[in-house]
Amino acid sequence: MVNGFAKLGCFDRAMECFLRMRQDGTVEVSAFTVTGILSVCTAAADFQCGAAVHGMVVKSGLDHNVSVCNALVDLYGKSHDVANAAMVFEGMAEQDRDLFSWNSMLSALHYSADHMGTMRLFHRMRHAAVWPDTVTVAAVLPACAQTAALKVGRTVHGYIITIGLARDGAMGVRACNALVDMYAKSGALDEACRVFYWMRQQDVASWNIMIDGYASHGRGQEALELFRQMTEVKGLVPDEVTLLAAMSACSHSGFVEEGRILLKRMKEEFSLEPQMEHYACLTDMLGRAGRLDEARKVVEEAGDVGAGAWRTYLAACRMHGDKERAQEAARMLMATKEPGSGGWVLLANTYGWDGNFEGLEEVRGEMRRQGVQKAAGCSWV
Repeated sequence: MVNGFAKLGCFDRAMECFLRMRQDGTVEVSAFTVTGILSVCTAAADFQCGAAVHGMVVKSGLDHNVSVCNALVDLYGKSHDVANAAMVFEGMAEQDRDLFSWNSMLSALHYSADHMGTMRLFHRMRHAAVWPDTVTVAAVLPACAQTAALKVGRTVHGYIITIGLARDGAMGVRACNALVDMYAKSGALDEACRVFYWMRQQDVASWNIMIDGYASHGRGQEALELFRQMTEVKGLVPDEVTLLAAMSACSHSGFVEEGRILLKRMKEEFSLEPQMEHYACLTDMLGRAGRLDEARKVVEEAGDVGAGAWRTYLAACRMHGDKERAQEAARMLMATKEPGSGGWVLLANTYGWDGNFEGLEEVRGEMRRQGVQKAAGCSWV
């Protein structure tokens, strides 16, 4: 009953059954019971209850069962509690760990964006002679992309080919998408292209990744041609991510009119509602071209979702030396619901840029009073 309700998504009823079983006291809790209720805690994001079940597991002597340990690692991983996930994982005997054990721990590190930890664990998995699957690939390749670990990425590519994952239907598409994304983000755009065109089938995500790859490398013409192939030749319907990638390509390459047309098509042809990122992208294009009046109109059109667009417009005003517009944009940005620390910093910078150090100090004082902290910058250089 517990597992049946869990599979139907009736988590409250599954938990009710489990509690009644515990209160009854005549039925012994088994590993099957525990994995079922832990899956309920994980799916319902009830991590406090999951921790309580962990205590019951230890008392029941089930903490050496592989399936139970895997479920606990998954629970802690999805609650971003990597320390407890690692404690359970490392507490398992090495010979008892199966593929699910390694995948659960890799996914836990992946969820918490511990990219170096993911890479180190993958190396341990290889030394333990455990063959990866699609779940492994989905955790490791993004880590390779974020750390530009092209050598490890190529190793994973070899695994994908060797175990035939690339030809495994939808799973193969997801594996190849992760591979294309890894190559594109590692600067190996030619290899990304080879994998993309080698794939038996591509979904919308495949095209999105490739279009974004071209855009990120400043190859706007190829990005727009790929967008044309996707919509006109393949007949696929783009989503918000596709349009953002195509507009980003226009922004990086200075194709202002093409970007305007894309935003218009997004609403009229594809029936998609532009988000903050789309308006900010068009604002950036117009701002870079010095067309500040048009950029202002786009920001106003964005309405309530325009916080990011105001930020972009402000940066354009500063770039072109228009102090009055910059200060007005900073005030408008602060009036939005979520200016974030970036909004405060930009407002302070506009006063400092104009030599108004009294206003600058006033803004910084208000930041301190409200507990606003500037996010630390990061560079790969």
